[in-house]
Amino acid sequence: MRVTMHQPEHLPWLGFFHKMAQADLYVYLDVVQYRRQYFQNRNRIVGVREPIWLLVPVRKLEHRHGPIMRVPLDNSRAWRKTYWGSIAYHYHNHPHFERYADELRSIVLTPFEQLTDLNYALIDFCRRAFAITTPLVRASSLDVDGKRSSLIHDVMVRTGATTYLSGPTGREYLDEEPFRASGIAVEYHDFHHPRYAQRGRAAFSSHLAALDLIMNEGPRCREVLLGKPLVTSVVWAPDRVESFTKALKSH
Repeated sequence: MRVTMHQPEHLPWLGFFHKMAQADLYVYLDVVQYRRQYFQNRNRIVGVREPIWLLVPVRKLEHRHGPIMRVPLDNSRAWRKTYWGSIAYHYHNHPHFERYADELRSIVLTPFEQLTDLNYALIDFCRRAFAITTPLVRASSLDVDGKRSSLIHDVMVRTGATTYLSGPTGREYLDEEPFRASGIAVEYHDFHHPRYAQRGRAAFSSHLAALDLIMNEGPRCREVLLGKPLVTSVVWAPDRVESFTKALKSH
């Protein structure tokens, strides 16, 4: 079984979802330290002249030394309408805005308390658009321990992985020996960003939030991302997450 993982980022880029689609199980690495000014509470979308940042505020006193799963949103600030207004302003003339607007607006305006709950909802929105059904589990449900390479190895052992699909930067820090000793193969995910028609852009802007591809290509977004269309119907089944977690705990 090929397993991969990543932090639950905010409106992730295309490489996040491409790696997810290559795995038999995807683990949200929600137990690691929150990173300021990174992609956990912000990402980029198309702007008038150049990409702009979409950012959600978090309560600074509580995230400074805590894991991602414990970071609260700063709901003392009225950020939701402004956030949605930025999306609507920059994408309302895109070919597929109307197809997705109601669902996306509903997610943004939901009064989530935790950053990860908002991020999970936005990731699920993109998963539906890309028709990705890879089962999900949160590292916090696995009783894992360690840091960096040892943490990843522990996750792989506890999920019964036979192959770990690492991001490309894993080459810089991953100690492969414990994986080999556990009979777990290590692969590296090297993503080649696709180019697609971006409305109103003379030059292509790469590495934006996956939302940009969805708004530009609509139902074709899966084909653009994965290089192949969806030829069979896929049943969206979020209960697979719960059932998989229960199966892990029973072993």
